[in-house]
Amino acid sequence: MKALVYQGPYQMPLMDMQEPKPESEQVIIQVKAVGICGSDVHGFRGTTGRRMPPIIMGHEFSGVVSAVGTAVNEWKTGDRVVINPLLTCGVCASCLAGKPNTCQDRHCLGVDMHGAYASFVAVHRSMVHALPDEVTFAQGAMVEPLAVAMHAANITDFSLCEDVVIIGAGTIGLLTLLSVKMKGAGKVIQIDTDPHRLAFAESIGATHVINAAKTDAVQEVRALTGDKGADAVIEAVGISATANQSLYLVKNGGNVTWIGNSQPEIKINMQQIVTRELTLKGSYGFTSEFTTALAAIQQQIIDPMVLVEKEITLAEASNIIDDLARGKAQYIKVMVNI
Repeated sequence: MKALVYQGPYQMPLMDMQEPKPESEQVIIQVKAVGICGSDVHGFRGTTGRRMPPIIMGHEFSGVVSAVGTAVNEWKTGDRVVINPLLTCGVCASCLAGKPNTCQDRHCLGVDMHGAYASFVAVHRSMVHALPDEVTFAQGAMVEPLAVAMHAANITDFSLCEDVVIIGAGTIGLLTLLSVKMKGAGKVIQIDTDPHRLAFAESIGATHVINAAKTDAVQEVRALTGDKGADAVIEAVGISATANQSLYLVKNGGNVTWIGNSQPEIKINMQQIVTRELTLKGSYGFTSEFTTALAAIQQQIIDPMVLVEKEITLAEASNIIDDLARGKAQYIKVMVNI
């Protein structure tokens, strides 16, 4: 089979690999569509330290069952499926509490297990979900990022019609915009430094957009919120500058959620959190939101395909990821059809 194999920073050639064979509780998926995630681009640069070579990346995908292990009887060859990329133990305190996303022994396809930038991928039976006939493979590949955004919206405390700021207008930031609007946010203010992304945010429902490269975002948010600051802020970039900025955008006693995960360590102003009694949360992955996201797409409540600006083949993916990593391309979402 063909696969993109990450071999080190800026090195991910298309290679011939042996097609995986299923272990007893595994299902082999013939990949049909896989999204290029921003975390893969950061991993390709070698800046996050989460993807160790050699690894096949790719965790947002759907496809068709091509083989099953001897213990698998719930799936059969030809089934259309979408994959939850998190593999969890099911027995730790987090899993038993209904929070498998914080499992003490979790693994993730494309991060520490071979993923879907390949013709075929082996997954545990527990990771497989049926893809409804009316949902396309490309839409199926958008379930995972939508679930990530929905989880951040779900755990962020704000009431109906309250003001929410979202820092970052990449795929996750824009899907978070759609998610907080579903939850009943009032003003939704999107901040970025890229005019194209900000225009896109406005086109899909942001009530206000702020170009932080051209204006003081904190002052502008204050002006838009009666000088109090936003009721809630969701940070979807994951670097020191925007993490710190999130504290100054929120009202006293407000809620800040960090969903960005680009920089392993940041320097933060602790006194802003303590003296203003801010609530700061991290948001990782999702819990029940995977099935919620699939249902939202199936019922046409959200159309995540509006974010897909380019569709390519697996053979083209290495060059496109390189262009994204070097800033030569600015596509919001790229879908790989295999």
